[in-house]
Amino acid sequence: MWKIKKSLLEDLCSTAKNYLPDEFMCFLSGDKKKETITEIVLLPNYSSSTAVMINELNIPLDDTIIGTMHSHPNSSNHASSADKKMFKKYKLNLILGYPFVIENIGFYDEKANPITIMPISD
Repeated sequence: MWKIKKSLLEDLCSTAKNYLPDEFMCFLSGDKKKETITEIVLLPNYSSSTAVMINELNIPLDDTIIGTMHSHPNSSNHASSADKKMFKKYKLNLILGYPFVIENIGFYDEKANPITIMPISD
C-alpha cells in the first residue's frame, strides 16, 4: 500500500486554499520501492477556476515522479474525463475537493480507480 507523509497532505490542503478560486496542481515524488510519497514538486502552470495546465516539457525526466495532485475548487474530489486522461501517465493521482481538508482527498490509480493511501507521520 502506498504511503504519504501527513505533513505533505496538510501542505497540499493549505496551498490549495491559497490558490482559490483557481485550481492548483503539483506532482508527487518519492521512493517507488518503499511505495512512499515524500515530496511535492511544483512546476510553472496556468490555472483558472475550471482547469490547470502545465507544459509537459517542464516535467522532470527522472523516475522519482510518482503521481499528480490537483484541486477542484468545487466540492468534488471525483475524476473528470480530462482528469482520467491525465491519470494514465501516473501511478498515483490525488484530487482535493473544496473545502480542502485531508478527508476530502480522492486517491486514484492510473485507471482512475479509487485506491487507499496510508498517511504516515514524518
